[in-house]
Amino acid sequence: MSTRFTKGCGRIGASLLLAGAALFGSTTASAQNAVVDLNVTLSPITILYYFSTVNVNVSSAAMAGMLCGTGTPSAIYNTSAANCDVGATGSLAATGGAGGLTANGNIGTSPGGFNVAAVPLTLQNVWAVRAIGGSSPNTTVSVAIGASNTLTLNGAGGAQKIVISNPTVSTSPNTSGNGTTAVTFADPGLVNAQPGNVGLTLDLTNATTSGVYETNASGTGASNYTLTVSGT
Repeated sequence: MSTRFTKGCGRIGASLLLAGAALFGSTTASAQNAVVDLNVTLSPITILYYFSTVNVNVSSAAMAGMLCGTGTPSAIYNTSAANCDVGATGSLAATGGAGGLTANGNIGTSPGGFNVAAVPLTLQNVWAVRAIGGSSPNTTVSVAIGASNTLTLNGAGGAQKIVISNPTVSTSPNTSGNGTTAVTFADPGLVNAQPGNVGLTLDLTNATTSGVYETNASGTGASNYTLTVSGT
C-alpha cells in the first residue's frame, strides 16, 4: 500500500508543477533587442598647417651645383669657393704681337648661365590643409609677399641683403611653383591633408658675404610671405 501511494504522489506533484508553469510562465528570461539610430553632425572646418619660421641652409655643395649651371662642379670645396668645369672653349683665334700670343676664352661674368638676380627657391611641403564642408567643395590657398621682402646679413640692415619676390604656390607632389599666386583643390577631408609648396625668387646681387640673412636679429616674428585660405 505504501509503495503504491508514494508513486501516485509523485505523479500528482509533477502535474501540479506543470500546471503552475502554465499559469505563471517560465522562470527562464529571454534576450531582448534594443535598436538605436545614431546620427552624427559634423560642422564645416578648414585647417591650415604651416611653419611660422622657415630656416634654409644653403651648403657649399648646393651653391656649387647652382653656380656651375650646365658645368660640372668638382668634389673639392673650401669655405668660400668651388671648382666648376664649364666644358671646352671651342676654337680660339690667337692674336700675336710683340708681347707674344693672346687667345681669349670669353668665359664671361656668369658662366653656366647663372642669373644672380633671379634665383628660384622652392620650399617643398611647407603647408598643408584639411577641410570638409562649407560653402564650396574646394579650397584655395594663396600666397603674397608680407610686410618685408628684404633679408639682411644678421638682420642688421645695411647693404648686404637678399630681396625676395614673385611668390607662387602649388600642391604636392609637384616640386615647383605653378607660376600663380593661388592654387585650388578639392577638399581633402580629415584623414589625409593636402600638402603644398611655396616658390620664391631671390635676388642675391648684394649678398657678397656668407652668413645668416634674416629680417631681424631674433630670426623670428617677421612677415616675409603670407598664406591665405579662401573659397572653402
